[in-house]
Amino acid sequence: MKIVDGLLFMKNLENPKQITERKKIDLENGEHNYSKNFDRTLTEEQEEDATSFSSKLLEHKSQLESRLLTREDLINLDETEPRWRYIRIGLLIGFGIIFFGLLAACIVYIIVGEKCPSVPKLPFWKSTVGYWLDVFAFKDSSGDLVGDLNGLTSEVDYIKTVVGAGYVILGPITKGFYNNSYNILGLVEDYKQLDEAVGTMDDFRVLLKQFHKKDIKVILTFDFNAISINHKWITENKVKLNSFENSLNNEMSRYGKAINVDIGGQKFYSVFGSPNVDLDLTSSETQKAIFDVIHFWMKEGIDGILLDNAAFFVEEEEGTQGNLGSTWSENCPNSQLYRNGSVKFVEIVREEMNKWIKESGKEKLLAVNSGDTGCGVGDNPDPMLMFRDVADLIISRELVFNRGRSEMRESFDKTTIEKYSTYSDSDREKLGLIASTSNNPTDSDVTQLALTLLLPGQPIIYYGTETGISTMELSLIPEKLYPKGKRYNDEVGFWSTRSHLPMPWDFNGRRFSATINDSSFSDYLDGYSHKETVEIQLAEGNNLSKLHLVKKLVTLRQHHSLKWGTMERISFGEASSDHVEAFVRKAKGFPSFIVVILKQLMEDYLLDLTSVCSSVTSKIIYPSHPHLQVDIPLTTSKIYIPKMDNSNYILVFHCN
Repeated sequence: MKIVDGLLFMKNLENPKQITERKKIDLENGEHNYSKNFDRTLTEEQEEDATSFSSKLLEHKSQLESRLLTREDLINLDETEPRWRYIRIGLLIGFGIIFFGLLAACIVYIIVGEKCPSVPKLPFWKSTVGYWLDVFAFKDSSGDLVGDLNGLTSEVDYIKTVVGAGYVILGPITKGFYNNSYNILGLVEDYKQLDEAVGTMDDFRVLLKQFHKKDIKVILTFDFNAISINHKWITENKVKLNSFENSLNNEMSRYGKAINVDIGGQKFYSVFGSPNVDLDLTSSETQKAIFDVIHFWMKEGIDGILLDNAAFFVEEEEGTQGNLGSTWSENCPNSQLYRNGSVKFVEIVREEMNKWIKESGKEKLLAVNSGDTGCGVGDNPDPMLMFRDVADLIISRELVFNRGRSEMRESFDKTTIEKYSTYSDSDREKLGLIASTSNNPTDSDVTQLALTLLLPGQPIIYYGTETGISTMELSLIPEKLYPKGKRYNDEVGFWSTRSHLPMPWDFNGRRFSATINDSSFSDYLDGYSHKETVEIQLAEGNNLSKLHLVKKLVTLRQHHSLKWGTMERISFGEASSDHVEAFVRKAKGFPSFIVVILKQLMEDYLLDLTSVCSSVTSKIIYPSHPHLQVDIPLTTSKIYIPKMDNSNYILVFHCN
């Protein structure tokens, strides 16, 4: 008997004649085994000579050398040599002990061991960066020097790979916004038709397909507060308009015009003045017409809507119109804005959106923007948070120029970081952080731009701000290029109109429109003190541009602590408060990030971050500094910073 590969074999040492005789006896006794057929063959060839018989046996030598133990052999073996049974039983028991021991250890580890950090499933507006743009100002493909849908589609790679956005918010593109008989921007003459300057529905469908192919969601902007007096809803009597009170004959509209609008001999109310007229959003007739618009565009496949001018939606409550000042440019009408009726209207829009979410099984964004109220948030909480329970995203003016106030710059008691730290975590996650809006011009404050991507909230980049260009500097608006001298809602001055100017692609304007063959675009850019075009900022070797900073920050924000982590301010004492501000972003189970803003540091400074972590690695240093290096791990979190020039510095550290 021998063991081969763990199996027991019986070795047969009998010679061929002995084998044959034994097999004959087995056959007579009725016993059969594996060699039965072979023995029968030998019997049929008994007449062959011994030499031939031996050669046959040699051909089957491998079969006769050994054989597996049968069940009967094992039973006999257990009786004659019981130790083999004990070995098998021992192996079985040992295997069982090991198996159940490992199982118990796994269960204990799962219960008491350290858990893997959980990562929340976030909707697209929380997991990616938004990009808000005016289609008419972005890129022209038709040669009329006005941007259009095809031009925007051609730049999908810029939005995806350069900016790094996961969704776009398109400004109003419906009929009347640009082409209308009043030569102004911002009118709505038909919610279901596109403005002829922007393109056709087929163009829109191509855009939607191409953006979705790049995994970019598309959001449309609608202003349901007011429509043009030429809108077909009025002639078809499909909606109810806000009636005008005679006691307000001497009051002024938001832009200094009369607030009464005469239609067919009857007076109606208009917060922005004629040719706009306000809809009665509490009317079921009006709501039905608006729901029809939402259904129309949802069927086209859009991924959500932005409700513009939400602060003005419902102004009919008793006493609200009487609180209008003689001129809105002198007194911000907060007593007349942000009424509960506006929240109720957004709530019913929310209910309609939920139907589409349920039907499609896809996420749909409902965002709100205050509109051009003329006054900002100041040191007070953003009043738009009244929509927190009914909207997914609230456009915040915390980081726009002058915090949204269109008057001269105020001096605030609280810094941006100090004020923002007072918001609750639940409020912060509702706020869309942006450095400019469709009603607030772009500013060149790179610190505010960076904070939109570093503070907790949902970052949105308004087109052009990624280059750091400041439209606040312009004293004139283009006459040959979009908007071709037109002003937003025929406003006095250029405040909101400055948010609707051509994208600064390059200095000669050829990327904006291939048909430009004169100095019209360069003349337009001459109005800026810093001509930070996209072409210049992406040029080889210009790695310190604002656009490169935005790209780095968008990439950095993919870290969980920056994407959905909490915020805590870091205090360095009274002596440092005027020059150093900092906060930490944390997410349980993931490395923390420390953001430091240095403001005009005119003397050497020791930055001590030991209260947060023992050692750090710098990820962002902007502008670059000769004594500070990026992506080199430090063995300490005490960092010596030599005095800097008269600039603000943005530092972002990663806890090792």
